[in-house]
Amino acid sequence: MLTLLYRSDAVPLLPFSALADICVRSSAKNRRLGLTGFLVEHEGTFLQVLEGEPDAVNGLFDRISHDERHRNMAVLGRWERPGRAFGFWAMNFGPLDDPAFWQGEFAELRDGAAFRRSSGDAETALAVLCRAYVFAGTVAGTDPVIRGFVMGYPPATGQLVKV
Repeated sequence: MLTLLYRSDAVPLLPFSALADICVRSSAKNRRLGLTGFLVEHEGTFLQVLEGEPDAVNGLFDRISHDERHRNMAVLGRWERPGRAFGFWAMNFGPLDDPAFWQGEFAELRDGAAFRRSSGDAETALAVLCRAYVFAGTVAGTDPVIRGFVMGYPPATGQLVKV
């Protein structure tokens, strides 16, 4: 199983509705390919993790890297592992609009410029994705629309996922 972590900047700033549409389409495609993934976006900066068989992950990342909606793309990590750390969704994106997300260790990242600068650090990027993933897993338990993205078991509430 391959886990790939990357960051990029949006060329046009995408509205929430466009991100939701991307996730709906990606969820269906990823499910067919046996891929799971999670995405966060903050003021035009994307962080995403993809998991699955190496050929499928590499093929999807190749398509993403040629998508003209991205620039400044950088792979932050690539790990071979026996299972999935972000296997709850075929694709979903994190809710960074909740003020509770930006408390504690993430308080200084609420500023878009600070987030953009820090997003190139793999450890910070992974911590942001993990917190958003756990929060989104909690929301999925109460929202039937979000449950439609589900592929595996929910993340443990409050527990960071290690890759």
